[in-house]
Parts: sequence; C-alpha cells; structure tokens
Amino acid sequence: VEISKNKDYKNIVNSLNKEHLEEDINVPKNLDGTLRYYQKTGFKWLKVLDKYKFGGILADDMGLGKTIQVLSIIVDYVQNAKNKSIESEQIETKRASLVVAPSSLTLNWQNEAQKFTNELKTLVIKGTLSERKRQIENIDNYDLIITSYDLLKRDIDLYKEKKYQFRFLIADEAQYLKNSNTQNAKAIKALR
Repeated sequence: VEISKNKDYKNIVNSLNKEHLEEDINVPKNLDGTLRYYQKTGFKWLKVLDKYKFGGILADDMGLGKTIQVLSIIVDYVQNAKNKSIESEQIETKRASLVVAPSSLTLNWQNEAQKFTNELKTLVIKGTLSERKRQIENIDNYDLIITSYDLLKRDIDLYKEKKYQFRFLIADEAQYLKNSNTQNAKAIKALR
C-alpha cells in the first residue's frame, strides 16, 4: 500500500486530533448545557468523522453517556436539515437514523431520546409482522428508528424492499457483530 501524505491527508489527521477539534463545531443549543465536557468532545469527534464520511466506534465505560452523544449528533443533523430547508425554500430529503440494539435496550433508547431531545420523532419497531411492516413503510415520518438485532434479522427483507437510506446507523452493543458470518452482521451490512 502506498500512502501519499498530501495536504488533504494532513488536514484529516489534524481534524481527528483531540487538541485540534474544530472550534466552530457547536453542540445543539438544547443539549449544550446537558453535555459534560468529555461528551462535547465526543460529539465534536463524531462530527469530524461525519464530515469526512468515516464510520467510527464510540467506546467508553458504561454510564458515561455514549447514548446522549449519539443523540446529539442526530439532533444536530435534524436541526441543520430543517434550517437548510427553511433557508433555501426547498425541501431537502431528510433521512431517519437507525439504532439497532439488544431487545432489552430499545425502550431505553426511546426514553433517553424523549428525556434529552424531545423534538426527535422516534419510533420503536415492535409488534407483529404486519405491525412492523406498517411501521417500516412509514419510517420517512420519523427522525430516529429503534429496533432490536432479533427484529432486524427477521425484517431485513422489508428494509431491503423499502430501499431506504438511513442517515446514521448505530449498532449499540456491537459485540453482537463480532463474527461477520452471523445473521446479525449480515443484516446490518445489508442496510443502506
């Protein structure tokens, strides 16, 4: 592999450096007072990754607020999409984000979203197959979709039929994806 360390490469590396996180990246106003310093740093890091279209892993000890950091990046995207739509007087395609989590955490995600970001339209995919199909057909009406690994495996064909492209795809408790040959990993990779 040959790497060319040109100006663009150096800009990316510097942007990813904690000490050089862009000062002009602002936390959404309704979350600014809620986030601790290290969570704001995490938010800015996620914004830089998004700017360069990188994926990333947000790993930290339990209870330090990874969920709110992820919610803050989704709120920021939704607010910016609304502002761009208002400023340009044209409707831009705003896409929902998807959280895939263990079944035991799906309602926790919904509760955290309501607690910290009540402006997000959230949907937890649940119920019978026909109920889930109806919910998946209407994901355009939401900002945040939450489902479990188990239901994603069962419903992957419904997502494929919809051909929906999510803005962010969040795999909570990603150890469920360690083995790339599992149904969980294959289902996640099938999403757009």
